[in-house]
Amino acid sequence: MQKRHENLRNLAIKNAQNRISTHGLHGLNSRFIAKKIACSVGTLYNLFKSIDFLIFAVNLKTLSTLETLLQQAADTSEKGELALQAMANTYINFARSNPHLWLTLFEHQFTNTEDTPQDYYEQRTSLFHILESQLQHIHPELPLQHIAIEARALWAGIHGICMLNITNKLNDDGYTLQDIAATLVAKFTTQHQGGAV
Repeated sequence: MQKRHENLRNLAIKNAQNRISTHGLHGLNSRFIAKKIACSVGTLYNLFKSIDFLIFAVNLKTLSTLETLLQQAADTSEKGELALQAMANTYINFARSNPHLWLTLFEHQFTNTEDTPQDYYEQRTSLFHILESQLQHIHPELPLQHIAIEARALWAGIHGICMLNITNKLNDDGYTLQDIAATLVAKFTTQHQGGAV
C-alpha cells in the first residue's frame, strides 16, 4: 500500500512537471493530473494536501536540478570569477530552455505563506551557498554576512536579466545575455579591489 502511494505520488509529480513545462503553471489543474495517473481527485488530495503542495513538489525538483547544474558549472571552472561566470551562464541557459518551470518557481505562492514547507528554504539556501563559496574565495577578507548579502544581490541581478529576456524586454539591442551577465559578475568580483566600494 505504501509503495503504491509513493508510486502514485511520483507519477503525479512527473505529470505535473511535464504539464507545467509545456503549458505553464496556469495549464495545471487537479482534474487533469488525476486523469493522467488514473485516480480520483479525492485520491490525489490524499497524496497532496492541495494543488499547492503538488506544485511545490515540482518546484523542489526544479531547484534540485538547478543546484546540480550550478554546482557542476562551479566544479568544472577555475574558482572565483570564472566559476561565477559559468554559473551565471548556466542559470540563464536553464531559464531560457525551461521558461515555464523556471517562472513557476516565482509565480507560485502558497495562499498562506506559513504553509511553505521548510524544504523550500533549505533548498534555496543550498543554492546561495554555491555562490557564497565562490565570492568568499575572491574576497576572503569580507565577513560571512557580507558575503551572504552579496550572493543574494548577485543572484537578484542575474535573475532580473533572465526575467527581462523572457518577457521580451532585453533582446532587441544587440547585446547578448551572457555579455550583460559577465559585466554584472565582474562588478561583484572587482568592487572591493584596491579599496573600491
